[in-house]
This record gives sequence, structure tokens and C-alpha cells, in this order.
Amino acid sequence: MEATARRCALVDRNDHITEKMRDRLQALRVLIIDDNKFSRSLLVTQLANYGIRDVTECGDGVEGLKRLQQDPLHMILLDYEMTPLNGAEFARMVRRDTSIRNPEIPIIMISGYSDLGHVKEARNAGINEFLGKPVSADVLYKRIEHTLLNPRPFVRKGNYIGPMQREERSPISSETSGSSTAGVF
Repeated sequence: MEATARRCALVDRNDHITEKMRDRLQALRVLIIDDNKFSRSLLVTQLANYGIRDVTECGDGVEGLKRLQQDPLHMILLDYEMTPLNGAEFARMVRRDTSIRNPEIPIIMISGYSDLGHVKEARNAGINEFLGKPVSADVLYKRIEHTLLNPRPFVRKGNYIGPMQREERSPISSETSGSSTAGVF
């Protein structure tokens, strides 16, 4: 009974996806980089719920860079805290390495380190979006959809290479900086 209810909930959640978006998601090739296998498997399941089946998993940034050099990929879901490269270091390398097939590939960082300092470091490294863990399938879907439908122009200015940053809409107070990324991107 419980399994049936979960399947129905997944079907209901997918009803709002347009046919055009569903086709786009089914063609999407996603690279997940996270040193935690359980976190990767959760993301794979969440992506599958929206029709994204072409997913490559890597346990660290070095392995991820090798995949980017070899495979034509469309999006990266990236953790922050990893070794030997953290997520921000990885993003900087992707944006600057001439051996990467698509240095403008959208990068969504998904991390438990969502304080303002980590978010700003990730933004300055050139990621497109930032989500704090744990992330629901619906929030992840909305961010993927937004990234695909509203790509920001790519810029190379000074030391920054990445998507054009949105203007800060409102200052973030220290009271809300723990989980809010509003105004940072």
C-alpha cells in the first residue's frame, strides 16, 4: 500500500512537466560528483523521477575532470566538501582548463556547507546555482528547469570566469546567512 502511494505521488509530481521539457530532460547528460555514494544515489533517483536517465557518477573532482575531458555532458551536480579538490576548486578548473570540452557547462552545487562564505566562494568559482543539502526532488527539479530555460550569459572579466552574476537584490543579514542564498547569485 505504501509503495503504491509513493508511486502515485511521483506520477502526480511529474504531471506539471511539459512534453517539451520532458523531452529535453530525457536527452540531458548529467555528471554527479560527490564523495558520498549515498548522496549520489539519492540524486540519481531524484533525476530518474523526472526522466533524466543518462547520469554519470564520480566520487571526486579529479575523476570528474577526466569524464568532462572525454564525454559530452550537459550539466554537473557537484558537492562542495571533497578531496583532493573541493567543489569550488573543481569549478574553477572547469571554467579555465582548455582541455574541457564545454567550459560553460552549467554547474549546480549541492552542499551541506551552505553558509554565506561557502556560497560566495562557489559563486566566485563560477557555479551557476547553489542548493543546500538536503534537497528535495521538487526543489532540485525547479533549479534544473530554471538553469535550462534561463541560461545566464557567460563572462570572462578579471579573475572571474563563469555565468553572469545576478545583481544583489537585498543584503543578507547574518541572521539568515545559514541557509539563504538570495541575493548572492
